[in-house]
Amino acid sequence: MTVQFLGDEVDDGMAQKIIDALSKIKFDPFEIEMGDALPFPNPFNPRGVWIECGESEELMGLAEKIRNQMVELNLIADKPFKAHITLGRYKRPPFKKPKAVQGEPHTFTVDYFYLMESNLTPEGPQYKTLARFPM
Repeated sequence: MTVQFLGDEVDDGMAQKIIDALSKIKFDPFEIEMGDALPFPNPFNPRGVWIECGESEELMGLAEKIRNQMVELNLIADKPFKAHITLGRYKRPPFKKPKAVQGEPHTFTVDYFYLMESNLTPEGPQYKTLARFPM
């Protein structure tokens, strides 16, 4: 779940400032409820699949704390936060259009978050954990 994309031009010095800012965030553990798996950006031209997540007061509060810390560093969000988990993306839509998959809601506990770095390569994205922030 991405709370805020920080851009492609974050150097090591800025990364340390981000880590310092995020280290100030305190929160209590909370549950997130996962919903349906859906194609995005729309079912007529899908580019991937995501799972909707419930936008609880606790989740939205943590997202706001993270985004407020980034504003202090002049890193402004390019779009509003939408609670979802991206399962995957594809370069070409599948032959059959994906459908929403409904099932029983599941929950998981949030008691930490990460600062991640992503690098796009011809083989696909590569992810690196820069820091972990416990509750």
